[in-house]
Amino acid sequence: MWSVLTWMRDLVTEYTWFWWSSNSSDSRTILLVGLDDAGKTTLTGRLTQNRLIQSAPTGKPSKHEVKIGSTLLAVTDIGGHAQARRLWKEYMFASTRLIFVLDASNRQRIPEARHELMKILDDEDVQSIPILILANKIDNVATACGEQELRYHLQIENFLNVEDPRVKLCMCSISRNEGFTDGIKWLINQSIKANE
Repeated sequence: MWSVLTWMRDLVTEYTWFWWSSNSSDSRTILLVGLDDAGKTTLTGRLTQNRLIQSAPTGKPSKHEVKIGSTLLAVTDIGGHAQARRLWKEYMFASTRLIFVLDASNRQRIPEARHELMKILDDEDVQSIPILILANKIDNVATACGEQELRYHLQIENFLNVEDPRVKLCMCSISRNEGFTDGIKWLINQSIKANE
């Protein structure tokens, strides 16, 4: 009985924290999504502790406050396993920015990553949210896709090649601390557009 009450309290705390932290229009709430084993938790470790962390797959949503320059960010890592993906949309409505991390070296899962990314990009509820796509693990040179090849496989050209894109693709190696900082800066500096 006690564990059920504790679980309910934790669930309410997570949802209300996320809702309240994103209530102001100047808020910088970032939702971190992507397939499992793409590098989301590694990115969280880099942003919060500036170090490489090894951890078990994300079992439940975790939230972190990150200060980059003078900007305070609230980052929520949902997890990427099939059950966690069902929660993505629930958290998206309260986010002002989104990071989609994918493993550019796992070619077998790129179609699955594309499917999940397209569900997000085509969702009318998030049309005003800037989205940063981090193509991680490019240091696995033998298997990693190049940028043009990845753009082709993800079929995201029409989102990237517009006058004022709300989507940006960055090739990176989070474990080597390379290639993602410009994308994070871009994401922070994006203004939130009103839904049309």
